[in-house]
Amino acid sequence: MDSSRADNTAAVPHRDVWFHIKYWGYILPIAYIASILYVLVPLSGVFVTVQDYNIDECVKMEGPSDFKYCEDFVLSNEPGVAYVSCDPVRIQYNDIMGIDKLTPGEAVPAGAIWKVNYAETPASIDRFNMQIQSNIWANFHPLGVALDVHPESNEKTLAAINKPHHGHPSVEFFRVDDDQITLIHKHTVQHPKIYSPNGIHVVQDVRLRSQDGIPSFFFSNDHYFVNPILRKVEDYFFHWSNVGFYNAVTGQVEKGVEGLYFANGVSGTDHALFISETNKRSVRQYRIVTTLSSNGIPHVQLDHVAEAKFNMAVDNLHYQAEKELLVVGGHPKPLELIKYIAAADPSSTTKPPSQVDVWDIKTGETKTLIQDTGSLFSTSSSGALDVVNSKLVVSGLYEHGLLVCDM
Repeated sequence: MDSSRADNTAAVPHRDVWFHIKYWGYILPIAYIASILYVLVPLSGVFVTVQDYNIDECVKMEGPSDFKYCEDFVLSNEPGVAYVSCDPVRIQYNDIMGIDKLTPGEAVPAGAIWKVNYAETPASIDRFNMQIQSNIWANFHPLGVALDVHPESNEKTLAAINKPHHGHPSVEFFRVDDDQITLIHKHTVQHPKIYSPNGIHVVQDVRLRSQDGIPSFFFSNDHYFVNPILRKVEDYFFHWSNVGFYNAVTGQVEKGVEGLYFANGVSGTDHALFISETNKRSVRQYRIVTTLSSNGIPHVQLDHVAEAKFNMAVDNLHYQAEKELLVVGGHPKPLELIKYIAAADPSSTTKPPSQVDVWDIKTGETKTLIQDTGSLFSTSSSGALDVVNSKLVVSGLYEHGLLVCDM
């Protein structure tokens, strides 16, 4: 028999390869976990160095004892004035962060909106009187706020997200009486799709107002799940939060952006919207396009424009449209923040640091405006530029008062 022929006809040995289907049961879970770690390790802040930066010209403005834990604020159209959203029980109860240290049946104080004239010397700090139904007032725990100035009547309306401890969240609208330092309740918006609201941005367009003048608005749902345990799982494994649009003409919620990783702050104009993704450490920019349906009803859609990254867990946003500057408050050491709020006695725990950045929309550049180790002002959640008075105003999630800096 010809040996060379035998060699040529010999069967080729089977060769297994790494991408054989039996290995994908290991590859896919490992790749998914790696993608999660790729996000969470930088998010933790363990590799971020924090030092006091640009705070020499900053002053902490404190007031009455319940002027504290102010998560958000909005600048008035009156220069030097801020309307501040505060909740003195936030250190004990914060469903967004899964904190509930209240004993069953414990009576808790309601939150409030404060008027702060930081341009005065000394600053005036006044709690708004609220003409509101008792059932809303008893469970008023405000979070994100926005200001609407009607383009025709110039009437000022404050919109505040309300997160009652045991009830469905709502968006409350108040007419602002600055002279009497009073908020007169006008309207309540509740909707099944507004289930975990955090930030709010109102649209000024008169075409997008209800018959009684209530404006339409964008809002963020910071989580998809309502259950506290599932929220914790979502924080690390799912991008299921979203931003919706409440159309005041129809009374319905329309789709905005889905698949976000802890949607938080929203800000912008009638033509531009900015959305912060806390756990992604980024802010997205969208173009707002308004169209009319065949029956003349206005609707909006969002077109993605750009995205900016930051070295902190981003929180609330304030857009200074005149200068095209987006101010971003955030937390450079999120693990320290979690440790602080979870402590049985936070007063004995080191305060987490603060950071406020700015995104120049014209150039695309980002830079840090201030950074604080926490010794002066900690847990920065919101920042806004007052270009008339050359001030930066900052609120802190677990701080007393406001921080006001010369810029």
